[in-house]
Amino acid sequence: MRQGKWKPARAARWGGVFLGMLLSACGGAMEEVPEAVPEAVMDALARRAETSNASDESKPMWKKQPTGRPGEGVAFDGKQFLVVWQDEREGGVFGARVTPKGKVLDPGGFPINAGSGLDGGQPRVAWDGKFFLVTWVSASGLVAAHVERDGDVRRRFVVFGSDEVGGPPGIACAHELCLLAFPFIGDVESIINAIRVTSDGDVSERTQLSVSESNMAIKPAVAWDGKQFLVVWSDQRGGVLTPDIFGNRVTKDGIRLDGAGGVPLVVREGAQTVPDVTWTGNHFFVVWQDDKNDTADVYGARFRKNLALDGPAAFGIATGADEQTGPRVAPSGNKSLVVWDATRQGIHRVRGVRVGDNGSILGSKSGFTISTGDFQQEIAPAVAAGDHKFLVTYAGTTTGTDEFGPHEILATRVTHDDVVKDRPALRLTRPWGHKPPVAASRGADAYLAVWSENLSGTPGMLAARVSLDGQLLDVPVVLPAGATSRAPVVVWDGAAWFVAWEEGAADATGFQGARVSGAGQALEVSRLSGSALLPLEMLAPSAER
Repeated sequence: MRQGKWKPARAARWGGVFLGMLLSACGGAMEEVPEAVPEAVMDALARRAETSNASDESKPMWKKQPTGRPGEGVAFDGKQFLVVWQDEREGGVFGARVTPKGKVLDPGGFPINAGSGLDGGQPRVAWDGKFFLVTWVSASGLVAAHVERDGDVRRRFVVFGSDEVGGPPGIACAHELCLLAFPFIGDVESIINAIRVTSDGDVSERTQLSVSESNMAIKPAVAWDGKQFLVVWSDQRGGVLTPDIFGNRVTKDGIRLDGAGGVPLVVREGAQTVPDVTWTGNHFFVVWQDDKNDTADVYGARFRKNLALDGPAAFGIATGADEQTGPRVAPSGNKSLVVWDATRQGIHRVRGVRVGDNGSILGSKSGFTISTGDFQQEIAPAVAAGDHKFLVTYAGTTTGTDEFGPHEILATRVTHDDVVKDRPALRLTRPWGHKPPVAASRGADAYLAVWSENLSGTPGMLAARVSLDGQLLDVPVVLPAGATSRAPVVVWDGAAWFVAWEEGAADATGFQGARVSGAGQALEVSRLSGSALLPLEMLAPSAER
């Protein structure tokens, strides 16, 4: 169920009990109780809530909570980006498509694994030429889904079934074939494994890539150079506190080219962690988080197809006095954008810098700020390139929120000349959280939305028309509802709307009703016949949604 379409189960259950009363009160046939509140109505009410003055008790006091968790993935299919993230809502993995012109095609996101029983998180995504392949970690193991360009989920399947799979997984795709890399974590070891998945959903046997005496390898990332995959990871065989970056190449046929344990790519003093890798057209470009200088910095190195080093063993990308963590990289032509989480005096911002294929820093040597300052803390970036620009995604939150969420998932486009295109950033999640009960019904040329709201300290009931394209048309009408009013229902009889709601104590419930004209004006009030002392158990109220 896409975000914004809430099915009013309580209204549906008791609506059948008194639908005949509504028919009698209106004197004619009406539509059935609506099955869902249209997304356009929810959008209009959400915009009204966002512009409300908190001191004005006549406006909705919605308790809005963000839903996303940081650590998203993003890919481009030649026409649009797909951003995926872990979410608080059912299933745990959501996605949203964004056009190169900055239009969010799936406001609030759509569920990728809801109802599948494969709930999980830490998702990553890549485009295989036919589908987006989204992969995440669940209690069942490493899971994947093929998502079509229109956002429909084609299939979901378990790639590797085990409760010892770690994440986030690494992923890269050739034509209709993707390689997924993940840590297989036992009691005393963590080995990087790789599995190939075709666009038809065929899954290969797993291949071990990091077998060593220490067997402690984490944080895999994958790139495809047109003929082979390169998997890189952070490996503790040089010391628990001084891990290095290792790699192993894998062919399309699954042949491992660099032995059972891979080869060292970056060996330095200190800890080299959280690597990412991309193919620039001429080089594998590896970036990582490095604490050699007693603070977290971002470094890079370039390697040829045979993994021979080309240029310095490590060149600085972000080496300021503050903390630079969690680098991610995406190529576009002979330039790549490296992004990272920059922390200064406790404030997190997403920064980036373009790097030429020869390893030169382009533009400002210290980089530029990409996140737009819409939130107190902006963290955990990801990046993809497409249509001559980059899309950078990240999480926004307030100071003091747990680092794992819930946050809002944001995105902004960045041009090749370091211009941030979206201020404020595009919001991919929609912070619904708890909302007052809402009902809606379509009339001749508009919906009538009805909702419960606190009016000067007393619960009340409001109604307003919403156009079919989601614009609030009226100053809301206050309906003659009492302090115990709740659970509204609204239907259209061909000439006007009829609204009904529950009133009364917990052990006995009655119904009040009112007509609202097609112009949005409240008409006569009705006490629904025979409903004043209707026992609560007859209404079969639903559990809290």
